[in-house]
Amino acid sequence: MKIMIIGGGNVGYYLTKSLSAELHHIMIVEEDCSRCKQIISELGSKRIEVTQGDGTDVECLREAGIFNTDVLIAVTGHDQNNLVACQLAKDYFGVKQTISRVKNPKNIRVFQKLGVDSVISSTESIAGIINQELDWTDVNKLLQERSPNVQLRKMVVELGSYSERRHLKDLGIPKGLILITVLRGDRAIIPSGDTCLESGDEVILMGGQKDIDQISRKFKVMQE
Repeated sequence: MKIMIIGGGNVGYYLTKSLSAELHHIMIVEEDCSRCKQIISELGSKRIEVTQGDGTDVECLREAGIFNTDVLIAVTGHDQNNLVACQLAKDYFGVKQTISRVKNPKNIRVFQKLGVDSVISSTESIAGIINQELDWTDVNKLLQERSPNVQLRKMVVELGSYSERRHLKDLGIPKGLILITVLRGDRAIIPSGDTCLESGDEVILMGGQKDIDQISRKFKVMQE
């Protein structure tokens, strides 16, 4: 599959790295010259083409090879630019599928109404990744390459457990442990100390094995 990515920031960089590893052909468009050189230097391969330019410019998109594109993914840091790139791809060049990142979740419905096929916000993407059965082994491998003692874990609040109906501030969470999000139904909740847990909640934690083991007992019903 031939995929064009608009934006070579951190999101675009790792998306390119991941998708090219799956043998997709990637065409990435990035305005910053030094960033383009970095991508070529670090990710350069026959499956990755880098074009310096504005992803909202018709001529730039044409030069980058958009006529051969199956999917366009816009992940710049500016919602407006992402929308324009997707609209050009869809309406002007006839790209079948467009995907856009939005920084402001309030823009999701607007993007959808204006024809963007898939819209992802930073908050909702967490739930989406979990629902798509993220490979936790790969994630933990990536973390351990940089911080050997850090792991990412998902735990479910069991009915009748210590944590059910308790606020996070009352759980005694170890200082070295980070609670990233609470997944409840189709919602991803950015937690605070006043967040009250309910049975069935999925809690995403990051920290050392010792701290994770310590807190995990509070999410389970203890057997007598």
